[in-house]
Amino acid sequence: MAKDKTKPRADLAPRREIEAKLEAEKKAKRRRRLAINWIIAIVIVALVVVGIWAAWSHVKAGEREVSITGPANVTQIPPTNPSNDGMSIIVQQDQAAAYSPDLPIPTPTPSATDSATPADTPTDTATPAPTPTETPSASSTASAPYVVDLYVDFQSSDSAAVQTTYGPALTALAASGQITLRYHLLTGDDTTYSNTASSRAAIAAVCADTVGKFLPYTQALMEATPLTVITSGALVFDDKALKVDLPAKAGITGADLQTFQTCYTNRATSSFVSTMNAANQATAVPGNQDYAQGVTTTPAMVAASPDTPTIFQTVDIETDMNGGSASTSEDALLNLIVTSAEGLAASGG
Repeated sequence: MAKDKTKPRADLAPRREIEAKLEAEKKAKRRRRLAINWIIAIVIVALVVVGIWAAWSHVKAGEREVSITGPANVTQIPPTNPSNDGMSIIVQQDQAAAYSPDLPIPTPTPSATDSATPADTPTDTATPAPTPTETPSASSTASAPYVVDLYVDFQSSDSAAVQTTYGPALTALAASGQITLRYHLLTGDDTTYSNTASSRAAIAAVCADTVGKFLPYTQALMEATPLTVITSGALVFDDKALKVDLPAKAGITGADLQTFQTCYTNRATSSFVSTMNAANQATAVPGNQDYAQGVTTTPAMVAASPDTPTIFQTVDIETDMNGGSASTSEDALLNLIVTSAEGLAASGG
């Protein structure tokens, strides 16, 4: 009798069941492998995206940190105490009196708080500062007979040395009304060192003036100026130093700190700094042969006497400082200024 080939053999059934099970396991394994591969691919893509974003953010943060211009359409803020010609910041007598040369911060008054005090708060009614041909105004150093202009660059170690040496005595003389003291902030070392440190520091110092802390902030900046050779392209002053560390040393706190930091972040005084630098480098110092084409190197000090208010004689501070007996007391420095301003050194009188 012939076999019925349409019926499966009884001994093949278990084998086919095993084969089907193995095939199902293979498919499940392939699905798991595919899922794992997709997860790995997604993770890799995510890591690449995060890496690109981090690199982009780092580049942008670096660009912001070294930029001397703020976001688009930022309103520029004028300093509180500029000279009328826009070439300097004038030190107000009351602020100089509040600033202790022995400390890096102003001496607080009994009514001082973290918020701006009347003496520190910028107002639209501030009396304009004098130009080189004007008599100092009552709100600056009322009857100051001598006008002293100090030219500095915040990347210049020599400027830092002059500020450290003469800053306390200059402040005391301004506080007592014996001189009108004006700071000219130059940024030429940006070109020298291929960076923006001078400009950013000057922007920060002028922002400090908007909250009444120009003197202590300038002193803190000068103390932070490197005394070693600066590498081309160096950052010199990072954002943390300019926005956090130095304001703390200068006593900028509370609402004033927020105002200062917003001003600096927005580079809201950059136009003033740029104009001030360009004007100082291109404008002759009245009556001065040393700077007949403008001041392009720092530090420099000139002074005018009440008898010759339009003639600014050079005060040779570097020779005095490097001679071993710097005129660091108020009397000695005033004598040096008077001698220079009245031309006694040149005439032998």
